[in-house]
Amino acid sequence: MGGLLSYLVSFVSSPPSDPTPDPTTGLTGREKQLIMETWALAADKKCVKENGVEFFIQLFVAHPHMQDYFQLFKGKSVAELRSSPKMKAHATSVMYALTSYVENVEDSENLVGLIQKIAISHLGRGIELQEFEYLKVVLLNFIKSLLGSRWTPEIETAWTKLMTAHNAVYKATAEELAAKKSQK
Repeated sequence: MGGLLSYLVSFVSSPPSDPTPDPTTGLTGREKQLIMETWALAADKKCVKENGVEFFIQLFVAHPHMQDYFQLFKGKSVAELRSSPKMKAHATSVMYALTSYVENVEDSENLVGLIQKIAISHLGRGIELQEFEYLKVVLLNFIKSLLGSRWTPEIETAWTKLMTAHNAVYKATAEELAAKKSQK
């Protein structure tokens, strides 16, 4: 309830923010604020684990092949995933990684560094950009499901910009790694 209350109060008490888009992410001050406020609902400590598991289930239902990237989860049913301590631990870890993106949405340089770190890790496991394009759609739908009637086109635009910036950094990192590999 605390996350919801602060979300609702913020619309009344928040000062107008800078309309100038960030050159790296394309996000305005208001869009950054919306991302932080809406993510507070998803990452609320009381439900972060359950939300993380639900996010992964939505991802695996929408794109079953992605479950195969995870040896621990390969071939498991939705019921098995929901009750798996390893799924809960991994889902919580991913939710905290997403939280670190949100916490750094106003610090583009650090945000890019965090995304590059994830990109290097995931590219090393053969996870290409297309998988993150799928994840982008699922993440937006997941947040939309959490917000329900509070979801707005402005919130959708903000999250779309963030994930588009994420995927641009992911792509650039993949290209850098490929160029370095071809030079060897």
